[in-house]
Amino acid sequence: MEQKKIIVLSAMHGRNKTVKYCLDKMPFIDVVMIYSDDSDGAFLDRQNVFATGHFKNNPLSFKWNAGVMSLEQIDFDAVILLGSDDYIDEAFVEFVRSKIDDYEMISFKDLYFEEDGLTYYWSGYEGSRKGEPAGAGKVYTKKFLERIKYNLFNEARNRGLDNVSWKRCKNANVKVLNTTLKENNIFLADVKDGEGMTKLSSLKNLYIV
Repeated sequence: MEQKKIIVLSAMHGRNKTVKYCLDKMPFIDVVMIYSDDSDGAFLDRQNVFATGHFKNNPLSFKWNAGVMSLEQIDFDAVILLGSDDYIDEAFVEFVRSKIDDYEMISFKDLYFEEDGLTYYWSGYEGSRKGEPAGAGKVYTKKFLERIKYNLFNEARNRGLDNVSWKRCKNANVKVLNTTLKENNIFLADVKDGEGMTKLSSLKNLYIV
């Protein structure tokens, strides 16, 4: 049986050292990277990426949507959306490959973080958002993206993009597996370099592993 083709889509704006660190952690998967500045484009020319695309950085949701729409021209079975400061392990890809025939989307409620040489585990949202998918690592099949005409980030936003895409998927009655990294023994890390949008200090349910 032919192996499922899994790719990564990401979007960057500066932070070249962190982007390179994450790309170097994932030599086992093709990465499509969307950038905004010419200097980032020149940087990507020297990196091991499958394809690149250029789009303005504001609003950020439309930059991501341009990336998703560019996937129409690429052959794949499922795409993993990662921030440019995120990376996954090979077990993550194999998990996706094993599940993707049964779902249109896979999401994860928890997340790992790296900062200053330490690894942290975050168990997920609490309160009214308990059980909601974390931002990084959402997986979509090509068939689902075709069904929504590749229009995943359909509102103009610079923050709250996770909510935009999640609402879009729910409105499309997506068939989703919403699980955890921990229970499936797979890894996805968000690397904190002091320049990201969310500080570790703002998160609850966080502990060193």
